Amino acid sequence: MMEDSKWILQGIESKSVSLNEIYTQLSIINDESDPINTEHEILQMETTHDLDTSAKTVINYNQILQPPTGENRIIKTVLTKGIAGIGKTFTVQKFVLDWASGESNQDVDFVFLLPFRELNLLEEEKQSLFDLLCVFYPEFREAREIPEWICNRNVLFILDGLDEYEKDLNFQSSLLSDVTKEATVDVLLVNLLRGKLLPSAHVWITSRPVAAIQLPTDIFIHGYITQIRGFRDEQKEEYFTRQFEDPKRRKEVIRHLKSQKSLWIMCHIPLFCWISSVVLKDIVGSQKHRNMPSDLTEMYIHYLLVQTGLSHKKYQGKELSQEDALQKRKEVIMKLAELAYRQLKKQRAIFREEDLKKYKISLDEASQYTGIITCVSERKFLFYETKLFSFVHLSVQEFFAAMFAFQEFLSDQEDSLELSAVKKRQKSKLCDFLKSLINEALKSKNGHLDLFNCFVFGISCDSSRKILKGFLPPFRSSSSDDHRKVATYIKSSKRKDLSPERCIGLVRCLVELKNRSFLQDTHELERSRCKEPLTLFQCSLLAYQFVMSDTKHDEFDLRKYNINLDGFQRFSPAITRFRKALDAEPKGIFDDMATALPLLASPHLLHVPVGYVNIWVYDVTNLGSVYTAICHATSVRVVKEEESVAGITEVYWVSKTNRNSESNSSGTVW
Repeated sequence: MMEDSKWILQGIESKSVSLNEIYTQLSIINDESDPINTEHEILQMETTHDLDTSAKTVINYNQILQPPTGENRIIKTVLTKGIAGIGKTFTVQKFVLDWASGESNQDVDFVFLLPFRELNLLEEEKQSLFDLLCVFYPEFREAREIPEWICNRNVLFILDGLDEYEKDLNFQSSLLSDVTKEATVDVLLVNLLRGKLLPSAHVWITSRPVAAIQLPTDIFIHGYITQIRGFRDEQKEEYFTRQFEDPKRRKEVIRHLKSQKSLWIMCHIPLFCWISSVVLKDIVGSQKHRNMPSDLTEMYIHYLLVQTGLSHKKYQGKELSQEDALQKRKEVIMKLAELAYRQLKKQRAIFREEDLKKYKISLDEASQYTGIITCVSERKFLFYETKLFSFVHLSVQEFFAAMFAFQEFLSDQEDSLELSAVKKRQKSKLCDFLKSLINEALKSKNGHLDLFNCFVFGISCDSSRKILKGFLPPFRSSSSDDHRKVATYIKSSKRKDLSPERCIGLVRCLVELKNRSFLQDTHELERSRCKEPLTLFQCSLLAYQFVMSDTKHDEFDLRKYNINLDGFQRFSPAITRFRKALDAEPKGIFDDMATALPLLASPHLLHVPVGYVNIWVYDVTNLGSVYTAICHATSVRVVKEEESVAGITEVYWVSKTNRNSESNSSGTVW
């Protein structure tokens, strides 16, 4: 296991790099209270990247089996969530390496790493837990007494990448407690997580948040839920400092990334930092003057250019300009793009050899693009050997899928995209095509098409098509008029079934069009100009603009806007960026305690008006939550209502208790 964990492959050169040399310590925080969020995880980062986690318990990866500070209990089951590319697998790999080399967790006798991507290959076969272990660790077949021996040892099972498992785990399946009894893989896994199968074992499971939803909370009674946070701002700078030795270039790169807020936020993901460093090294080191990418789409277009140029030079032995290399390699790139699109529609990120063959991609061709698609597993199972592939990051797959979709539109082949909303016509207009993509994405419950749509919108811009000139079929005219029409279509939507997550996805599509006039001026949305309540989309748009603004806001006056409770819930992420919130009197939106409570807990928002009638009602059922929330607020103004004198007494008591016990974070009711 030590040799398997010690090295990783990086980039088109497939160089072996020591994990110990490149691993950057990431914060793992206690995350049990975080709500389910069905927003695309990349877009979600824009509203959550700077949330204060100082009150959360920070856990070192090597202490994952230890109870939280102040608790004395045995940890059996741990879930670690994290978005794609955040470092879950690297963290697991580092844990295994440290254990195998004798540096930590030496009280654990056995560590069994079982990646879900490889468990997919055994789905149809029935076997015992012992037989399953022998598939991954053939050396155990020689040990006849191993089942009994394992039962009496301190064992850790690491189940890595639940989001890559192709079957839902059914926690209503039959119970199983005998390690020698045969069952399908999913039944074995469910009973291992339940603690029915090998109850003395520890289980550490990693997953993207969207897949973790299927795990029942009761399996963590003897454990806890954690989340891997990405790079903090200072770690981002550390990363680029290591990548760029020349101080002048380093300063130029960091300054540029900071000036493009969406890119700087994306650098929260370690793998995106690597993609950015590959692109920016090429640009600042080039003899030709080229502009640095200003948004997500341009970054990925440049990444495609760099990887194609390197691949052509390495495997064809000729050095061409990146643009010429892209045209030379167009056929194989578009085959990869079709693979990306078809599998994204199925919500699949792991592919087998037969998937590649279906799109006429040979193993040799795939191996020439290791900076784009990579072999993530190569294992011999009994009498056959299999390879598993994935794009280097989910966002790379989404970008390639977007290229395929736009190529099909330009080639009048939209039918091949199988979009249910596409109307049959001889030649579709760009605005109609983009509308059909929007309508398709809005059907998704988990937003798996949101970032794909952003990339399509970005690629459709004149500036993007200029970079890809000669690679994509020519477009008939400028896209600006079509963009204006689709922007109007999005902003005029009055659909009441738009989830907050889908709204933000639509806002990001407008952002990728690179025309700030498509984003409404916040003054246009004020009550004096909008007599009707703002639509759900307008509230999301307003929130996004406040969240992404570099301006420091002191006071938000809700009285300026005609926002109802549903609309306010879309806007609430932006409220926490202000220090003070003002509400309409005598009864306002903040009277809804379920709405006000998360705002009270914000470390930034220090002055909040609330109706104490609702505090009292909420207080009776959940005093602890109110107490914790008010601890963060400097002042909580209580709007008086005569019939609830008891309520004000109780709330004042909560604040007073806090003031006496924690003088550094006192709250005041006024």
